Amino acid sequence: MSENPLKKIGTVKVANGTYTKNGVEKTRYNEIGVLLGTPHHSRLVIKLHSNGFGEGQYANVFYDEGCAPNFTDKADDPSDKTDNF
Repeated sequence: MSENPLKKIGTVKVANGTYTKNGVEKTRYNEIGVLLGTPHHSRLVIKLHSNGFGEGQYANVFYDEGCAPNFTDKADDPSDKTDNF
């Protein structure tokens, strides 16, 4: 039997209200699952925790066209990093 190449690489959370800490409003999050991936993140899977509808479910992640990671490219300028979320 082969070893499962998927390893936990993150958590999946949803915003669940706000609270105030030291006069600053912050968002409260509730963890609903974990993000699993292969070593090079070519395959990502979300494992949702159990809920009122039954046992936890797996959800596969599919990259949008043109958004899949390209591990052969190197950044030309390390300061040219943008987050699109």
